[in-house]
Amino acid sequence: MHKVRNGTLKAVSPRGPQSLTPMKTSSIRVAWARLFTLAVCLLALNPTLAADSELPKILQAGFTLWSRGGADIALDSWIKGGLMENETARATELSNYFKTIDRSLGNFKSPEWVEEKQISKTTQIVYLAINFDRGVVFGKFVIYHGGANWIVQDMVFNTHPEAIMPWLAIEGTKSSQ
Repeated sequence: MHKVRNGTLKAVSPRGPQSLTPMKTSSIRVAWARLFTLAVCLLALNPTLAADSELPKILQAGFTLWSRGGADIALDSWIKGGLMENETARATELSNYFKTIDRSLGNFKSPEWVEEKQISKTTQIVYLAINFDRGVVFGKFVIYHGGANWIVQDMVFNTHPEAIMPWLAIEGTKSSQ
């Protein structure tokens, strides 16, 4: 507990009141500033330590394109530079899937982060929900960092969450759901 008396900060401890001199309070401020700086640096160096609700930049860029010009543009941005870049059949399959989804669920609204798993230093799996006017599609992106930027190695989508996040099927359902 701290008490202020005559402009002097007093710390009350089991050993009795102790004065915190300007030197002691300055040291405490410096220590907190250093701790804050360290935390900011760690978050900047390791994006997986950042807020859970934040999508990796490669995915966010695609969703931004999607909101401006449709699923095909987003898919093209995610496929570029990855394993699927030369798989035209896979790209066509994904494009057709989202054309069907657009007709069934309406317009794309927003992505929603669900979970992220660090597989290795260079590989992550990002699970998310993609919200539309009348429903949701669940997605799984495998992203890889082999050079200067993250690239999408694989992506899978389904309207059934347990198809994308198998642990949901294992957990079962609760009577309150």
